Amino acid sequence: MLRALVVVVLAACGDNSHIAVPATLSAGPVTIDTRTMTITVEGQQRAPMSIEHFLGIATVSSVDDTHYYDPTAPGTLETPTHAVSVDGDWIMLDDGTRLRLTSVPLLDCAELDIDASQHAGAVLMQLALARDPTEPIFGTGDAPVSPNVAGSVREMQLRVDPTSESSLNETHVPVPLALWPRRGVGLFVADDRPGALDLGKTTPDRVTATFAAPSRGTYKVYIYRATNLAPPSQLVDIYQRLSARPAIPPRWAFAPMQWRNTWDSSSQVIGDADAMRTRHIPGSTMWIDNPWQTGYNTFEIDPARFAQPQQLVADLEARGFHVVFWSTPYVDQSGITAGDFSEARSKHFLVTDDGGSPLVYPWQNGPGALVDFSHAGAVPWWQDRIKRVTDVGARGFKLDFGEEIVPELGGTIVTMLLDAGDNTVMHNRYAGLYHQAYLGALPQGDGFLLTRAGAWGEQQFNTAIWPGDLDSDFSLHGVDNGKGKSNVGGLPSAISRGLSLSVSGYPFYGSDIGGFRDGPNQGAPTTEVLLRWAEYAALGTIMQLGGGGPSHDPWDTTLFTPGADAIYKQYAELHMLLDPYLWTLAQDGLVTQPAAFAYECDCDPMMFLLGHDILVAPVVTAGATTREVVLPPGTWVDKWTGARITGDGHTSITVSAPLAQIPMWYRAGSLIPMFARAADTLLPATAPGVTSYEDAAFGSELRFIVTPGLGEDLESGSDLHDGTHAFGGTGPITYRTGTQYKTITFDLDARSLPAPYSSPVAVSLDGVDLPSVASDTAMFACATGCWQLDAAAHHVQIRVPGGAMDRTVAIR
Repeated sequence: MLRALVVVVLAACGDNSHIAVPATLSAGPVTIDTRTMTITVEGQQRAPMSIEHFLGIATVSSVDDTHYYDPTAPGTLETPTHAVSVDGDWIMLDDGTRLRLTSVPLLDCAELDIDASQHAGAVLMQLALARDPTEPIFGTGDAPVSPNVAGSVREMQLRVDPTSESSLNETHVPVPLALWPRRGVGLFVADDRPGALDLGKTTPDRVTATFAAPSRGTYKVYIYRATNLAPPSQLVDIYQRLSARPAIPPRWAFAPMQWRNTWDSSSQVIGDADAMRTRHIPGSTMWIDNPWQTGYNTFEIDPARFAQPQQLVADLEARGFHVVFWSTPYVDQSGITAGDFSEARSKHFLVTDDGGSPLVYPWQNGPGALVDFSHAGAVPWWQDRIKRVTDVGARGFKLDFGEEIVPELGGTIVTMLLDAGDNTVMHNRYAGLYHQAYLGALPQGDGFLLTRAGAWGEQQFNTAIWPGDLDSDFSLHGVDNGKGKSNVGGLPSAISRGLSLSVSGYPFYGSDIGGFRDGPNQGAPTTEVLLRWAEYAALGTIMQLGGGGPSHDPWDTTLFTPGADAIYKQYAELHMLLDPYLWTLAQDGLVTQPAAFAYECDCDPMMFLLGHDILVAPVVTAGATTREVVLPPGTWVDKWTGARITGDGHTSITVSAPLAQIPMWYRAGSLIPMFARAADTLLPATAPGVTSYEDAAFGSELRFIVTPGLGEDLESGSDLHDGTHAFGGTGPITYRTGTQYKTITFDLDARSLPAPYSSPVAVSLDGVDLPSVASDTAMFACATGCWQLDAAAHHVQIRVPGGAMDRTVAIR
């Protein structure tokens, strides 16, 4: 990376002893006083924050290379007190530590390099920044309790945790990123060594980043600032620019998905597909989970379970479904894959111990060894096997497990060797190598991966995260599960993980609707849990129905209350209709965000925004039929009642929340794009009766939900992925269409609007009055424009043809 040096020093050759140490170093928002080792970070619209002795080094008298020095418990630290000399572009400190501060071009960002490799006995390095204890902090990856991680310690690696019901610390996607949205500041530690972020838990007025293995060289830290008055979402954008832009799933993956924990036969798969199609429950993906192979990772479909597998895939494709398969990165050492194991061992394609022997892990369907995807020959070798199922028609994979490259076991470092390095640095890199191997086996730009693990920067190889096996209930993460273990967590934890990931560079996420673990209903969730989960998932990115027990099929009345399928259909249809909005947001790398991240408000941790214009408050309490909320500042329009409510960010109100109704609001001044009509799939379909957005009658018709600002809120335009643009609502609406959408319906809920919206007498397009029609059927039949008023419902619809030049719709 090109860097502009902030301090003018001589090159790192020759004698620099005569060069005076600069009293201060400055870059981006950072200033370091080298006389007192004080670091000051200046944010936006807040007083600068300073802390003295911001560096600390944990030392031992004799370093034990097999002992895990825990970054969550660094103990007493030695703190360098001042700088003593200059060495090229480095500043030498009094304890032998070196640091270098430079600016990152084109960003308001400082790169702080810290090298404690020459510090005798150093085992941990700690960087501290000052913190206002009243401010929230976001980021860190898949936080399972709350997306606001202030007051917690977040480990930056997966580890075994015998106190958890999953036996893991539930850190599947660690991202060493902390974001302060109130002051517009971000901290990103671009390092793979074991680490921990203490977000004010130990000392409320400071945040610390502690990382292991100083002897392995320089730590790279970025401290950056958003531009003045920019929304907090810019912090996420800058992080992605520093690490990597996320891979975007193929568009068909944004349609609802369906699966079972275990499929018994091809006819059962087709039965579920037909159950969806006859009910017109939309979806474009069926995935086949474990078991499906003749043996683990033969990649050959078991004909005894799935008769005529090629015909099965073809039949699903005809119904408008792509097929995704479950997979793992192991080669079992016995049984049908024993020959593969021997070949991989002889070619050094497996992860080994320090003696060169393959490490055999007792995984769920093992024992087996992990493929070393860092070995150049291992990837094509594995992809040759993957091809066996892609040739049948697989369009993606749910990638499970593969998280055994851990930095320690029980406090001891057990060496695990890959071609690219050992587990001290590869514990977070293995997931990306694993995922990249599969993504490379799929059609470029059209392959889908749903994965369990990730790390900073790995989002460029990972199209979506799934949080693993969550509890099938409303439980919080970390509470006693009644069996002496701490809960993984249910719906609240699913929401927290997804929202935390969204501001940590991973915008695409889908949890099992209804959860997976310990369902009380023959292993499945209750009807209430299933439907509340579906309501939440419908307003996210990946909506996938499936989990533990016989099935999560809402039409199965032996498991769920009659009528559950109609409620599920309502939300699956909403998710599908929102596809133009989701697909547009996906291009920008941020789709959902916590309300308390986007706004300075007392909004609870479960509340979130879809884009900038839809506010959602999922119901996460059993038996609840109302919901207490604090609305962010501004005017919000209740989707269900049409009521306009002005939020101040602090006042709590109670809203209705019956089982079929998730509290949600549209921002006043917004135009929200949706498909105009419901269809079954985003994919081509040839089966009779299946409707598809590939048909222009469905796919080229757009609807804007128009929520006028009435002068009290800022109007915002809507710019879509295909170039379609619309602006207005208070007064005339201007629009033009792009490459996909050819007809637009403007949809106004006028229940709380004044005239002319509540009782229009005429609607014009480019100054010419449009005809009024009496029904939806007549609306969709008019080609040159028309409008409809449902006076009883105070609902106005205006259907107009597209155009490459700006056109104007006026209501009077």
